[in-house]
Amino acid sequence: MHFKTVSRSKYGYDVSQVNAFIELARMQYSDPKLTLVSSKQVRHNEFDLVKGGYQIAEVDQGIDRLEDVFAKRELARQRVQLGEHIMHERLERFVTSLAGRLSLKKGQRFSHRTWLLRGYSRKEVDAFCDLVDRHLESGESMSVADVRTTVFKAKRGGYAENEVDAFIDRVVEVLQLERALA
Repeated sequence: MHFKTVSRSKYGYDVSQVNAFIELARMQYSDPKLTLVSSKQVRHNEFDLVKGGYQIAEVDQGIDRLEDVFAKRELARQRVQLGEHIMHERLERFVTSLAGRLSLKKGQRFSHRTWLLRGYSRKEVDAFCDLVDRHLESGESMSVADVRTTVFKAKRGGYAENEVDAFIDRVVEVLQLERALA
């Protein structure tokens, strides 16, 4: 993967950190039996912001593709090792955990920040939750890319970002599992 850099006056991802991570991922990518980083580690990996670094959106797209490949491989291995039944049970557990959150009243699904602090817009997060609920209930189309590119405005008294981010991670896991079991 080759990424463009931003101008020296703008911030982007640290080139050396990205290159080191991509080299590690490249080794794993070329040898499917090798496990140097998990898909979760790929998803949660962070790079420092520096002037003149790599373009953020471009790197994020590449990292998302890597996560998808690694998750697909991991789930295929787990399907063989654990069996179809265990994988379906895991999916049911994950869906149940999401459903528990989705069953809460709008505006009350996640902890709130105080009015002095900003969090994710409750209205926007609740609208996203409605999309997730429709997917789980009726199979309405939802892709991992749709979930990853969801952005919420910052609002005073909004939902706690860490809780919403964990929820989004679980939604990604459910979608990846659904795809692996299809």
